[in-house]
Amino acid sequence: MNIQGHCLDKNFYFDDDTLYNFHCCLQTKPFTILYGPSGTGKSKIAELYADFICDKNGLDLNKHLCFVPVRPNWTAPSDLMGFYDYLNDRFVPSDFYNFMVKAEADEKNPYFLILDEMNLSVVEHYFSDFLACIESRRLIRQVEHDFEDWQNQVTTQTHSTLSQATILAFIDLIEKEELSLTDSFPLAALRDHEIVVAWKDSNFGGQETSWTPQFRTEFNQKDTAGNNSRLAGKFFENVSSGIYRFKQQQSYALNELSVDVVERLLNIQAKIEQHPLEIYKNSNEVKSMPIPLNLYIIGTINMDESTHALSSKVLDRANTIEMNNISRDILNTQVVQDGTLKVDNLNHTFSKIKTLPTINSAKALNQNKPELIELIYSINDGLNQYRTNMGHRSIFEITHYINNYIAECGDESLAEEALDLQFCQKLIPKLMGADERVELSILHTVSTITSGELNNSDHVLTADMSQHSYPKTLNKLQRMYKYYTQNGFVNFANV
Repeated sequence: MNIQGHCLDKNFYFDDDTLYNFHCCLQTKPFTILYGPSGTGKSKIAELYADFICDKNGLDLNKHLCFVPVRPNWTAPSDLMGFYDYLNDRFVPSDFYNFMVKAEADEKNPYFLILDEMNLSVVEHYFSDFLACIESRRLIRQVEHDFEDWQNQVTTQTHSTLSQATILAFIDLIEKEELSLTDSFPLAALRDHEIVVAWKDSNFGGQETSWTPQFRTEFNQKDTAGNNSRLAGKFFENVSSGIYRFKQQQSYALNELSVDVVERLLNIQAKIEQHPLEIYKNSNEVKSMPIPLNLYIIGTINMDESTHALSSKVLDRANTIEMNNISRDILNTQVVQDGTLKVDNLNHTFSKIKTLPTINSAKALNQNKPELIELIYSINDGLNQYRTNMGHRSIFEITHYINNYIAECGDESLAEEALDLQFCQKLIPKLMGADERVELSILHTVSTITSGELNNSDHVLTADMSQHSYPKTLNKLQRMYKYYTQNGFVNFANV
């Protein structure tokens, strides 16, 4: 059963596009905002998504979902995290802090936070530290080996040679933080590892007397030219007698590896570092912790007289999804959609974020879809004069999202559809205000998307946007422009 069927079992209907978009947003960056009128399913889609992922992975939803209703009187990070009781000299944690601690201790499984009505209070008052720590995340490349096109070169699924087993043992020690990639180690650390011992028991026939010499052969055997001939000898280098370390320079061929070895290598190829989040401080200590990489945050907002407008700082750091598709058609369409759905390809086995949007995301998209990169930058260059343009971070996040969107379905023809969604979720929220810059920004964006076909106010007001590429973006901009001409201001959430 896919996620759409799962939602229907709970008596809720969401279409394929909405569910797949929501999933890809969280996979691109673990902070997504849902906006729209009350009762449109913002909190429910977040809850049902978490329920589906937990169900597929055999997890208890109650332990992996934290629902936090934001209060209007929140004015500090302690309202979310908990506070320090100076009278009794102790920290009083919030339910969310305890939830974060659980997530940190269980990095192999995802955890979901729903911040309900997150703009009942000014978001920066209680969430700015959190946002700053998320933005401090950086990708540190640890293994410089080239794994490009490995799927077409590696044929063996599971490690079968002793060298492959030693590499898996080494990676296991790295993942358990018993070794680092720069540490030297005695061969016994690998020889006595459970992965290598299991290989010996299965393949070596219990010949204990010749085991140690055989093990050393994997690291020391040379060919006629004096080069290492076994995989372990190419992967590790000798430091001194019996002491080895990981060789940063790649000297092996990818087809010498097995699939399980490559996948484990990719897991340690890069790691994500970040500034820790301050929890509390007193005269004796500052308590802090990193935000778990397996924590996914979904915020819901309404835009009415009881709420606060979101600043560009917040909007710039999230995908902002509109939930406002209210139609009587739901009475007839509340069944699983026919045909091949994008959610059929939805990856439900994820745990923590392993990649970040970087310049490499834009470079990768530029190789496959250079016309999309050209469009993104053409729009952004024109917006620069009005100071409504996006920064590098937003562009990298857009391209990272598109790469994820087409990768899970394996269909590059979906790239334009993905960019249409990203314009709505990353660019349009920046186009708000009550001055001429908003009007000029909308006109420029529409003109650029339509290659100059819709290049004036009358065109934008009257054109049938469904006849052009990027219809979601153009329809939203048209509604915003009409609202602006009638009221002298516009906010992305007004229309």
